[in-house]
Amino acid sequence: MLLKRKASILLSSLLISSIVLTGCSSTNKKESTSKNQIDPFKVLENEDARKAISLAIDKEQMTNVILNDGSKPVNRFVPDGLAFNEAGKDYREVAGEMGYAHNDDEAKKSWDKVKKELNFDTVEFEFLTTDTEQSKKIAEFIQSELQDALEGVTVKIQQLPTKLKTEKGSAGDFQLSIAGWGADYPDPLTFLEIYYPEVGRYAINVGYKDEEYKNLISKAKESTTIDESWDSYMKAEKILLDSGFITPLYQKGGAYLEKEYIKDVANYSFGPQTSYKWAKVSNGKNEINTNSSSDISSMDTAKASDSTSFEAINNVMEGLVRVDLKNELIPGMAESWEKSSDAKTWTFKIRPDAKWSNGDPVTAHDFEYAFIRNLTPETACEYAYVMYDIKGAEDFNLGKTKDSSSVGVKAIDDHTLEVKLNRPVNYFDQLMAFPVFFPVNQKVVETYGDDYGTSKDNLVFNGPFVMDSWKIEDQYGLKKNEKYWDNKTVNLDKVNFKVVKDINAAVNLYETGEIDKVVLASEHVDKYKDSKEFKTIKYASCNFLMVNAGNPPKK
Repeated sequence: MLLKRKASILLSSLLISSIVLTGCSSTNKKESTSKNQIDPFKVLENEDARKAISLAIDKEQMTNVILNDGSKPVNRFVPDGLAFNEAGKDYREVAGEMGYAHNDDEAKKSWDKVKKELNFDTVEFEFLTTDTEQSKKIAEFIQSELQDALEGVTVKIQQLPTKLKTEKGSAGDFQLSIAGWGADYPDPLTFLEIYYPEVGRYAINVGYKDEEYKNLISKAKESTTIDESWDSYMKAEKILLDSGFITPLYQKGGAYLEKEYIKDVANYSFGPQTSYKWAKVSNGKNEINTNSSSDISSMDTAKASDSTSFEAINNVMEGLVRVDLKNELIPGMAESWEKSSDAKTWTFKIRPDAKWSNGDPVTAHDFEYAFIRNLTPETACEYAYVMYDIKGAEDFNLGKTKDSSSVGVKAIDDHTLEVKLNRPVNYFDQLMAFPVFFPVNQKVVETYGDDYGTSKDNLVFNGPFVMDSWKIEDQYGLKKNEKYWDNKTVNLDKVNFKVVKDINAAVNLYETGEIDKVVLASEHVDKYKDSKEFKTIKYASCNFLMVNAGNPPKK
């Protein structure tokens, strides 16, 4: 009863709290006037402090009260439903549960120990998150949990647009931050490598360094069987979770409304989340209107790093392969492919009828150029590390060699791409559906330079749609690409996205018929859950709290 009462009070306070404007901060607590206040980074260097933070958050209440969309609370990092061994067992089933479960008493014990060791009374943590309404609610929930459980803690929330939040996070300019990670391919490595010391994007953001973790990931990558690699992944995951650099919160679920006249929108558990290639409508308009909770950060496959951008890119671009309505791999720009007996050399045959939207042919050279461009250090591609299984890719990306020809990707001719790997990767063809492996037109990139990918006019496309409009913080639209090799399969003429960050406003647009599809927040689920238009989905993803314990901003 006490928990229910606490949840009810908290939800009410969240719903009536004043709106935090972009770039503004909120503490929900009086500023401390204590003289014995400590540098927050000094506190976060302490493992017991990080443990206390993990223990203090009631994830079950968060998912039940704040989200209420099918998301489930988790203490582990790698989600279920992602990776399966040859016996058909889920990695999560084999690895079991791990990490810190909510326990206020243990949180207080750890926190009191830290305060005694470091001799302080108060500390203020900056909590960085995006400027959506749901992000605000989650941040305020965690703020309340930490301030209630850990004496002397003040949490100051800063909400920023996605692009600014990403830039601030990359600079280490935060103490706590909400992040989410969706699977790029069906293997535990897609999660664990983002904390690979000195290379993984989040390891860099929070300064995570652990030699044992690093060695276990390297060992797993050299394993010859799935079960052997899993043994190392399990040990590495436990080390990461025990460190407290990351506090998993929930495996993301989604609740949404979709008009009954819409059929065959493809939703994916990993990689870009949605494709409209096969979508169709029976309302006579031949288009779908929907919303996006955030704007596109970039349409450059080397610069994009958020789910909104990846979804847009996936609908206007195409890699060597594509994932279909059944989440199965099908040919894309490659009409066929094969691997060598040792599984270290992959050869892709590019279809002769593949064209860019400007009429240029799509060739193997476009893929070779894209791969090398993404690995070039000056490009600063955040997802370059995903390509490190390619021979020579890591050394080239880290500047250990300047010779791009040392990278194991080569256009044998216009229609043959050869990729050589450091190790056998049984899911390498599935990786090719991820945007960092998409082709780019060298002529167009060099024409626009730094402006490439910043507007619809600075791009060419090779996917089912082309970008028809794009107005920052307002809307973007797609229209059918008549030069797409498989354009006869594309049923829609247009897909229009309106940028609406307030979920209530988006739901109102749905109810008035202005949009045909909308994601729901927790407060809408009970109202619509019996509707024929109500749908849910579970993603192979994890939303988590990042704790910056080793990368304070440079002064």
